[in-house]
Amino acid sequence: MLEDLDQVLAWLVAHLVRPTSGLYGEHDLRPGDRDPAPGLPARYGGRDRPELTDATHVRDLHRDLHELGFLLAPGDATVFTTATELAVMEFQRYASLPDAAVEREPGSAALAEAVTADAVVLRAGPATAFPADPPFRIRIDDEVLEVTALAPTPQGGPRGATDNGPQGEADGEANNGPQDGADGRDVVELRVARGAEGTAAAGHATGAAVELVRWSDRLVPVPARFYERYAEPITGVVNPWTRFVLSRWKRRRRRCPVVVEAWEMRQGQPDRIHTIPAADGRPARRADNVWGYREVTSTAPRFYVRDLTRTWPRPARPPVAPAHPELDVVGDYRVLGDWSGPRSWPELGHTWRPEGEMLPEHLLPPLAPSAPGAGGGVRRGPTLRELVDSGERAVLGTYKVVRAVSEVEAVGYFDGLNAYDRAFLSLGPCHWTAGLASDPAPGSAVEGSELWGFVSWLKSADRVAFAQVFGRFGVDVATGWGGNGAALFNPSQRKYTSRPTVPREAGGRRALARVEEFDMFRDWHWFYRLQMAARTADGFRRGMWHMARVRIRDVGDTPWDGPAGAPTWTVPDPAAPEGARPARIKDVITSERGVAIVYRWHIRAPANMVSAGPATEPPEVRRVGRAGPVLRAAYEAAAAQDPDAFAGTPDTWGDAAERALVGQLRKQGGASVDYVHEWPRLASANRGFTLPYELLPEAADGGGRRLALDRGSFELDTRDLPPPPL
Repeated sequence: MLEDLDQVLAWLVAHLVRPTSGLYGEHDLRPGDRDPAPGLPARYGGRDRPELTDATHVRDLHRDLHELGFLLAPGDATVFTTATELAVMEFQRYASLPDAAVEREPGSAALAEAVTADAVVLRAGPATAFPADPPFRIRIDDEVLEVTALAPTPQGGPRGATDNGPQGEADGEANNGPQDGADGRDVVELRVARGAEGTAAAGHATGAAVELVRWSDRLVPVPARFYERYAEPITGVVNPWTRFVLSRWKRRRRRCPVVVEAWEMRQGQPDRIHTIPAADGRPARRADNVWGYREVTSTAPRFYVRDLTRTWPRPARPPVAPAHPELDVVGDYRVLGDWSGPRSWPELGHTWRPEGEMLPEHLLPPLAPSAPGAGGGVRRGPTLRELVDSGERAVLGTYKVVRAVSEVEAVGYFDGLNAYDRAFLSLGPCHWTAGLASDPAPGSAVEGSELWGFVSWLKSADRVAFAQVFGRFGVDVATGWGGNGAALFNPSQRKYTSRPTVPREAGGRRALARVEEFDMFRDWHWFYRLQMAARTADGFRRGMWHMARVRIRDVGDTPWDGPAGAPTWTVPDPAAPEGARPARIKDVITSERGVAIVYRWHIRAPANMVSAGPATEPPEVRRVGRAGPVLRAAYEAAAAQDPDAFAGTPDTWGDAAERALVGQLRKQGGASVDYVHEWPRLASANRGFTLPYELLPEAADGGGRRLALDRGSFELDTRDLPPPPL
C-alpha cells in the first residue's frame, strides 16, 4: 500500500510539473531518430545531436519493448523505423487498458532434488514460478516435460502458483526476492509426462534449471489502476507520458497482457508451439509471442490468443480447445501471390459457432422495442422462426438477401476475416476492405476503401460501439458521415469510402496512406481485435445491418440511363412531381434472387453494376452514375431472345422478363453468383451453420426455399436507414 501511495504521488507530480523517467535521455523518440553510427550523428527528438557520440537511446528503446513483450521491431535496432512506431503505438494501446500482466518470477526455477529418467513426480521451486492450472510444459536441460498436475509439498505451499489474479500485497509483485527451491523451501510437486515434443527423457541433477516453455505461462493478470495507465493520444512517439508509464512497466515487470501463439495441430487440437526456423542470422525460436503477420510463414500452424484482459465481453461458451481452455482461436496464415496474412475460416475451426454466425438474432435489431434480452441486458434480434412468424415481409426478404451474399463474402460469419490480399483486411457481410493497393512495396500508395465508410457511419450512429472497436485504440476515420454520408459517397460506383487516421504528436490527426502503415491491420494483434469485436461488440455487429441495406438501396436507386436527356423508360411514382420518373435499377431487377445477384456482383466489381457512362455524356449525368455494362448487356441479351416479354416499360413486365434477366446475369456471373442463385442449396455442411433453413418460406414461383424469382418479390427494409446521399 505504501508503494501505491508513492505511485499516486509520482503521478500527481507528473501532472502538475512534467513526467520524468530517466529513460532515453528524456528525448521524444520518433520515426527517423537513430543512434550515432559511422558517418551519421545521433538524431533524437527529430533533430541531429552530434554531441551525443556514445548514446544508445533507440537501441535501448527496442530492448525495452522486447523485454515488455512487444516484438514488432528488432530488439537490437538502432534506427526508429515505422516498425518501431507501430510497436510504440501498441505499447500505448495496451498501457491504456485497465488490465495488464506481470511476469511471474525472474529467472528460472530449480529442481529441489535429483530425478531419474523414469520419474513421473519431481519437486521444484519456487512455487510462484509455475502456473496454477496444468497442463503446461517445462524444459530441464534438453528435455521438455508436460506438467499434468501440481500440489504443494509439506515444506511449503505454492503461494504465487495458485494466484490467477493479483498477487502479493498490491498487484502481483511481492515475493520477488530470491527463493531457494533446492533446499526444500517453497517448492511444489509436479506430476509430469516425460520426453514431450520428441525430446528424450533423462536424469537431471539437483538444482537443474526448470524453465517454462511457453511465454504466456509466465504471465499473471493484474489490474492497472488509473495512475498507472497511459492516457495520452496513441501517436507512436515516445513522449514524456510514454516514458513515464514505460519506466513503471520496467520496474514492476509489467508485460503485454495479450499473447498470440502459433500452434502445430494434432487431430484438430493444439499440440505444441510452432518453431520459427532460423533465418537472416537470427536463431530459431518458438512462436509463442507473435506480432507481425510475416513472422510465421508456414501455413500449417493454427493461431490462438491468450488474452489476460477483460477487453471483450465474453459469452459463456465451451472452449475451442478443451485441453487449453485459456485459448481463443484466431486463424491461420495464407499466401496469395505477392500478398499474405491471416485468415479466419469456419471449415478449419477458426470461427465461433454459433456466436459468430450472421444469424438474424445477432445482426438485426429487435422487431419491437420491448423485445426481451437474451442475457446480460443486451436485447437480441429475432430468431428466424420469430422473423418468419412476424409477417415482416420486407425484413425477412432483406435478411435472406444479405445472408445469402454474406455466405459468399464473409463465409456466413462475423468473425470470418480475410487479411491476406491487397485489401489488407476485410470484414462484415459485404467484406468491406481496409484499403486497396496494387503494389506490396512498403512505400506504395493505398486507396481509401469501404471499411472506413462503415466506420464513419458507425461513429455518427453509435459512438459507444465506435469507441469500443476503434476509438480507444487510437484509430479514427478521415471523413465524417454528416447527415447522409455524401462526403464519402462515390456516386458513379455507389459506395462510401474513406481512410483511417491516427493522432499526431503535435495535435490533430494524419491519414494513413502507405502500405507499411496499412499493414498494421493484418498484424496478428489487430486481426484479433477486429475478430473479437465481430464476435462480441453488439453495436458493431448490428451496425452492419444498416450499411448492408444502404448498399442495396443506393444501387437500386441508380438511374438506368441517367437523369438527363430522354431516358429509355419512365415508371409510375406517386412521390415524383408528375407522378412518374426515369427508371432505376430497382425497377428493372425486382426479385429477391435478382437483387441478391446484383448486390453480390456490386460488392465484387462495382463498375460492372454501376458506372459513370460514356465520356461523351454531360458531367452532371456521369456524376450520378447509371446502370453498368453487365446489367445493360444482360437486358439486351434477354430482350433479344424474347422481345415480347420486354414490351412496354419495366412496371409492366412479368415473371418471364425477370427470369430472363436473372438467367443472363447467372450466365455471366461465375461460381459466386451461382451460389447466390441457388442459395441455400449449396450451403456447406462443413461451415457449421445453425440457421434453420427449413423454416424459410416456400417461394411462390415454385423454386422451393430459394430466394424468390417472381417479379416484384423483393421489398427492401428501409427502417432507420440514414437519408440517401443524392
